[in-house]
Amino acid sequence: METEDSETLTDQNLLRDKFREFARETGMLGQERVDLVNGTVDELIEAGHAEAAAMAEWKDAINENWADLLELIDTRAQLLTTSYELLRYFDDGKELVAQIHDKQKELPDDVGEDFSKAESFHRMHAAFERDISALGKQVQQFQETAARLHAQYAGGRADAIQGKEREVVEAWRGLLEACDGRRAQLEDTAEKFRFFAVVRDLMAWMESTIQQIETQEKPR
Repeated sequence: METEDSETLTDQNLLRDKFREFARETGMLGQERVDLVNGTVDELIEAGHAEAAAMAEWKDAINENWADLLELIDTRAQLLTTSYELLRYFDDGKELVAQIHDKQKELPDDVGEDFSKAESFHRMHAAFERDISALGKQVQQFQETAARLHAQYAGGRADAIQGKEREVVEAWRGLLEACDGRRAQLEDTAEKFRFFAVVRDLMAWMESTIQQIETQEKPR
């Protein structure tokens, strides 16, 4: 099931659209013909035609066959729709995993050489996490689709549906873990530079105090 690609998805969509048009035209034309036959038979029966009983049987047979044909068309349309949805599911899953991996590649390794740069990286990372929230909504929607499709299938297809969902979820979890690690690293770096700044201020204060002591007059 994993072998379908976007080209197959496009072909399936075209096939579905063509059948919809076929079903619409067939339904309209067929109903007109059936209605015409029914009307003609009813008129003949009311007029007391000698073969009225046989005509009534033919009318019933035609209506039964027409109902069977409509049911067949409806079943075929449902199968095409279901097939398209399944293809779309795998295609969307493949695209979603690619997007997640691309986002993860955007995470830099640099944490900054000073407090100002580290803070700048931290703001950029916060914006990045807000940006991927839309991707998280897509993952949630994909899981909802997976649950709906999984309930419709069994066996190998059900396993494939679960497998694709698992691939998407694992990719998303990997991105979130990478984001958490990046945020923690930036916070640690900012704390380090903040500590260094406190130490520098303290050292400067002590040196200043020592100078003040040394410049004061010594006791006689």
